[in-house]
Amino acid sequence: CRPAVGSTSWSQHAYGTGIDINPFHNPYLKGDLVLPELASAYVDREDVRVGMIVPGDVATESFAEIGWGWGGHWSSLKDWMHFSLSGS
Repeated sequence: CRPAVGSTSWSQHAYGTGIDINPFHNPYLKGDLVLPELASAYVDREDVRVGMIVPGDVATESFAEIGWGWGGHWSSLKDWMHFSLSGS
């Protein structure tokens, strides 16, 4: 179990209702913070490469079908690797 990044609240992963897919190819981005640290090359989402999750692909559509939200749709930050039941 771990808190959500930048929070003291439990992450959706702690409850078994969150999953991260290909973190290196689908990093977390908030301001200048990129996690994993060496994944900066994948912040440019216009340069789509193998392993990247993009709107309308099989990953986003499959999770949407079961009601899970995608961190790539968030406005205050981007967590392209993250899908969760709560959408957060």
